[in-house]
Amino acid sequence: MFELKIKAKTDKEIIHYAESGTLVSSKGNTIFFKKNQVIQTVKLPQKAIEKIFGWFRLSRRALRLDKCNVVPVDNNLIIVRQGNVYLYDGEKETLTQTLTLRNCRNVLHQSINKTPEGYIYFGEYGTNTKRLNVPVYRSKNRGKTWEEIYTFAPGSIKHVHGCYYDKYTDKIWVCTGDFEGENWLIVADKDFKNIKKIGDGQQKFRTCRLLFTPDEVHWVMDSPLEPSHHIIFDRTSESIKVGSRFHGPVWYLKVLTDGYYLAANSVEEPGEGIIDGKVHLYISKDLKTWEELKVFEHDGLPIGYFKYAVIGFADGDQSSKDFYMFFEAIKGYDGKSLQCELSIDKK
Repeated sequence: MFELKIKAKTDKEIIHYAESGTLVSSKGNTIFFKKNQVIQTVKLPQKAIEKIFGWFRLSRRALRLDKCNVVPVDNNLIIVRQGNVYLYDGEKETLTQTLTLRNCRNVLHQSINKTPEGYIYFGEYGTNTKRLNVPVYRSKNRGKTWEEIYTFAPGSIKHVHGCYYDKYTDKIWVCTGDFEGENWLIVADKDFKNIKKIGDGQQKFRTCRLLFTPDEVHWVMDSPLEPSHHIIFDRTSESIKVGSRFHGPVWYLKVLTDGYYLAANSVEEPGEGIIDGKVHLYISKDLKTWEELKVFEHDGLPIGYFKYAVIGFADGDQSSKDFYMFFEAIKGYDGKSLQCELSIDKK
């Protein structure tokens, strides 16, 4: 019924955002900010040794020098890279460091989100082997300054997977992980004064991305430790239903503007949740049934050094006729981004 078609392939390592004339991408420490056909290039600070290793894709990949987060806000960019948060002023073309992170280099894609009035939230995502406290940050002035709006106590979680705004309740949902007793959904008002904890700490509540509907909250498990399923949370009864199984942990999902949903599993270290060591791209049109769209091979390099195999999706409103994905550790596509469309047989 569905076929993935590639419209263009680029050498940009990440497409962060694509919507109505705006395209934000990156390669190494360089950000490309295209708006209304005008392209601005932003060079992020890097150490001398990073400049040397930054020349080559494999060394960028091994040292995680390809990773950053970029979120457009008006004519500006909020950027996270190598433990620092920056604000790029698109009119003045200036870069200002606004925050130093405590325990991580960058965060998961899609995990920085804002409310209708422009409050921006994200939480730290790091290895945190010592289980130190984990902050959630808020900016009320579009990334110019940040406050630590909430802090998870030492030993309570490993890290934050994402902060998401629920337009149906006007609340912020925070996803945490990773191991037993650390997987929770935290639901808070915008000031984090009233907080509710959902879940039991187990793997069913381990997720990186939430999708909201009027009656339900949906996620797909991010677990290499046990099979990952689509989970449906009923807002009224606060019960969960277990839906379709995926071939591995799912980090990223994408909602397309014409009613389709995309998801892709990662390839990680072998575990009960890893079925075949391949990346499967899925599509759903009803958030109930998931259909396999395409299968990609891991490129075979050692996972411990050269990353898990992952497909990410660009933020921004995109339709099935024009959307963007980026690839890591996938055969033939590592460090590349694709502009795609779906061919849909509606018979």
